[in-house]
Amino acid sequence: MGLESTPAQCRQFLSYIDLLLHWAEKINLTAIIDPEAIIDRHFCDSLALWPALELTTPSNLPGTKRLLDIGSGAGFPGVPLKIMAPQIGLTLLEPRQKRAAFLQVLIATLGCSHSQVVTGLSDLPAGTLYDWIVARGVGRPNDLIEQTIAFLAPSGCFAFYLSERQSIGVLQQIGGFTVIDYRYHLPLSAADHRLVILSRED
Repeated sequence: MGLESTPAQCRQFLSYIDLLLHWAEKINLTAIIDPEAIIDRHFCDSLALWPALELTTPSNLPGTKRLLDIGSGAGFPGVPLKIMAPQIGLTLLEPRQKRAAFLQVLIATLGCSHSQVVTGLSDLPAGTLYDWIVARGVGRPNDLIEQTIAFLAPSGCFAFYLSERQSIGVLQQIGGFTVIDYRYHLPLSAADHRLVILSRED
């Protein structure tokens, strides 16, 4: 993905795999249980946001930046993005209690500082604005924009991990945003993937 990870970050990803597989025996977190496939189809796919935004060294981002992951599930894409940019603030929104419990254990185990798990938009701290609001395989992007636009910082962006079949016509019609349709391949499976980014115009 064009990113370099430190040994400490590699250890975090390995711990993530271990915890994910352990919890997957109890609750439905992911159908993918092969470690190499988890790295490719979950970790690398999640990390596509940084090269899409031309942030090849996300560890240099200001610590004041915040990311909100809507419908985080097993932590994708928010936690991999946080591992590569440990200084940013991370909020994982997951309404399902068992998955939210997993996320609490995950961020504690990985030592993710400035991170929190919430179960609804009403739980977000009043007045908090996010530089990135991301969603991977969750709901209709236009509906998510309508629900969360009040939480987007003036220079922030939405990022939606979409399939090749999904139309972005509705997104292109939303005023006040520049749309980037970013296509990429995963390193191990070479599968085609797509990330649509809506950046607020100045």
